[in-house]
Amino acid sequence: MQRITSSWIEPLWYGSIFLGSGGGGKSELLASLLDKYLKDKDIPLMGIEDLPGGDFFCGVGFLGSPELTEENLPSGKEIKIAIEELERYTGIEFRGISVVEGAGVNIFYPLLAALKTGLPVVDGDAMGRAFPELQMTTYHLENLPVTPLVLVDGTYNVHLFLEKQDTFLLELNTRQIVCQKGGVGYFAGFPYPGSVLRKVLLPKTISFAREIGECFLKAESYGELVDLLLEVTSNSFYGPVVEIFKGTIKNISIFSTSKWKAATLVSKGDELQLLFQYENLLAFKNGHIAASVPDLICAIDLDKLKPVNNNEFYEGQPLTLLGLPAPLRLRINKALDVVGPQCFGYRTIYMPLEKIYKDFYRGVYF
Repeated sequence: MQRITSSWIEPLWYGSIFLGSGGGGKSELLASLLDKYLKDKDIPLMGIEDLPGGDFFCGVGFLGSPELTEENLPSGKEIKIAIEELERYTGIEFRGISVVEGAGVNIFYPLLAALKTGLPVVDGDAMGRAFPELQMTTYHLENLPVTPLVLVDGTYNVHLFLEKQDTFLLELNTRQIVCQKGGVGYFAGFPYPGSVLRKVLLPKTISFAREIGECFLKAESYGELVDLLLEVTSNSFYGPVVEIFKGTIKNISIFSTSKWKAATLVSKGDELQLLFQYENLLAFKNGHIAASVPDLICAIDLDKLKPVNNNEFYEGQPLTLLGLPAPLRLRINKALDVVGPQCFGYRTIYMPLEKIYKDFYRGVYF
């Protein structure tokens, strides 16, 4: 069993931004808080293959505006309340914490929950990247409900969702509460035994995020960074990263609703349009598809050689966009029905990176 110490936090932070694919929220202050707590403590990290089949685990996470967590850092008291309420209503004593979204704020918040409860964390998650909604998980793909779920809002009111409920409807109901109660909420749900988690969760994504982050700490040049990332990703269940575009942001456009945005990058006569909402979702190079969700489109600031969220984009910024193939379980038709481009309002179909960059992947694999 691995143990998460303070030495994990910086690489995990960079890895969480990379796997956020432009979204996932700003997690710097939460990461700093955890770094402080872990100076004299550690958190057991359980491999999925080691989970006792009969022990129950609960999934925890944050809902709402991640920027608000920067203004009012969670104390951990709210998730302890949620877990205790879930135990009271289910009659289950949980033996560990599972991660729902292994990116951004939601890769760190379960660690805070673990510190406050003394429970270990499972090395895996149900998204493999950042996604904005509850139905965009491997639980949903296996027809497993999120409920029973306890939601604690920003003013410490407790909201119970105890009966089995359609995940799309639950997403709407929880978001409505969060919007009305301060813009943030913290949940405990997904109560399942280890035997189920072994089948459902994407394995080793927390330690993978750390490995990704280590690449950014070790690299002294862009070429070295790409080589390190290629080595780490090629030995994962994601797949090798590929360079989508290297250029400078010419302009950033906001459409009729602030959720719809686009950044135009230029380089030597070529132009790429990146479409994003909370996460980076589609890229078109010279009018042709260059990447699409659920594959990850990850931005790297070339001046800093560090990953960046799309809310940090600015005109004139030198960027590289790297594509990371999504895990195969996110690419099946049932998954694309909830995480494909059309789920975000775009009238296009998913095109795998391996199909767009055939020559590159042929060289990598063969």
